[in-house]
Amino acid sequence: MNDSSPVKLRQWADAPYPLIETPKHKEGKTGITDPYMETASTMCVVHNSLLRGLNSIYVQSPNVQPADYTDFIGYSLCWHSVVHEHHTSEEYLFFPEIEEAVGEKGLLDGNVQEHRSFQAGLDEYSTYLTSLAGHESSFHAPHLNRIIASFAPALCAHLAAEIPSLLALRKYGARLPIHNLWDREGKRTVVRPIPKSPNPPPFFLSLISLTRKTSMTKLNALPFFFLNLDATHEDALWRDWPPIPGPVRWAITHCFTLWNAGYWKFASCDRSGRPKALYALGPPRA
Repeated sequence: MNDSSPVKLRQWADAPYPLIETPKHKEGKTGITDPYMETASTMCVVHNSLLRGLNSIYVQSPNVQPADYTDFIGYSLCWHSVVHEHHTSEEYLFFPEIEEAVGEKGLLDGNVQEHRSFQAGLDEYSTYLTSLAGHESSFHAPHLNRIIASFAPALCAHLAAEIPSLLALRKYGARLPIHNLWDREGKRTVVRPIPKSPNPPPFFLSLISLTRKTSMTKLNALPFFFLNLDATHEDALWRDWPPIPGPVRWAITHCFTLWNAGYWKFASCDRSGRPKALYALGPPRA
């Protein structure tokens, strides 16, 4: 089957934890809207990648064979890295920048407190998986899924609730440069700022530069994020998001994936962002 062939999905990463409809899609909008709608909707796109990743772990976990335990454990830890980086950046950078811009310290404390509601479960998840280093054969899928089930409802509630909280910032209007702050947050997520050069280097050297400016954590987190980012979702409304240069996207999905190459077979999407059949499937979903 070639890459352009449609995939008939009998079980996929859109359950058991439901994806969130973006405000933009809910209102039937397709063009550029106001900055608050765009920010809330693209935050929702980020959250849906996290949810697909979590679902891909939960659904495949019981069916992973011993030969794949090491790769699956690594893949599952990548999800934790993405969530950790996302929430840490929100708490220490994005949210404080919003509060500083409007002069209301503590404005988004409710969102931060929601992070605490599932942090213990995330810690248990990470502790269990990292404890398997060197004896991956001890991996026990029911135990992992019990941990996930312990924190997923609170996590899902938070991911959904954060979207209207961003829309509610509309009351600040032009006083809050929400688009600029969200754009800055996105750039921080991908890579540390790279100084502009009047003579851009060839692509290969650009890739080396990008790699050197990206932490090892992000070398795993970024492919995880992009390989669970469904470009066809909501009638392909988000196929061009995030707005990063094509060569950077290609490097993330084709070059960064050379590290720990065995991980990415568990992802929900291919390198072009199209949904693909999950690698470790169980019985058909009713």
